Amino acid sequence: MASFDGPKFKMTDGSYVQTKTIDVGSSTDISPYLSLIREDSILNGNRAVIFDVYWDVGFPETETKTKTSGWSLSSVKLSTRNLCLFLRLPKPFHDNLKDLYRFFASKFVTFVGVQIEEDLNLLCENHGLVIRNAINIGKLAVKARGTLVLEFLGTRELAHRVLWSDLGQLDSIEAKGEKAGSEEQLEAAAIEGWLIFNVWDQLSEPEE
Repeated sequence: MASFDGPKFKMTDGSYVQTKTIDVGSSTDISPYLSLIREDSILNGNRAVIFDVYWDVGFPETETKTKTSGWSLSSVKLSTRNLCLFLRLPKPFHDNLKDLYRFFASKFVTFVGVQIEEDLNLLCENHGLVIRNAINIGKLAVKARGTLVLEFLGTRELAHRVLWSDLGQLDSIEAKGEKAGSEEQLEAAAIEGWLIFNVWDQLSEPEE
C-alpha cells in the first residue's frame, strides 16, 4: 500500500509535512502517490496542488541551440498542506509517466506555482505535457493585494510579503549552499511547498 514514508518535517506552525521521494523507473507505479496528493488537496486545500519543476540543460553538439532545445524535465515536486512528493524522472521518459500527464491534465485540480509561464511553455513544447488548470500565485497576489511587484517575487520573498512567516528554518538550510545534505534539501523543498500552499490558502479566501 502506498504511503508517504520519507522524512517528516515540522513547520513553523507546529504542523508536519510528510515526504516521499521516488526515483521513477520503467516499472514504477506512481499513480497511488498521485492519488494521495489529490485526496489531500480535496480534504485540506480546495483542490489545490503546489507544483514546481526542475530542468536539466544540455546542448548536444549536433543540436541547434534554440531557446528551448536541450531543456529536459528532470524532476517534479507536488505539495499539499500535509504532503510533499518529489519525483526524479527517467531519461528518456517511460510509458508509466502517462499517469503524470493525466494528473496534470485534470480539470478537477488547480495547480499553483511561482513564476510558471516559462515552465508551462517548456513542458508543452519539449514534452507535450499540458497543465490544464494552472495559476501563477504571483499574479493572484497582485490581484488580491494590489502590489505589482508581487508577481515577480520568488517563493521566499512572496511568502514573506504575504504571510510574514518566520523563514529562519529555510534560511539556515539555504545558507549552507552545496554543503546542505540530501535530507536538508528535501526539507527546504517541503518548506517551500508548504509556504506557497499557505500563500494560496490566504489569498484564495473569500473576502468578507
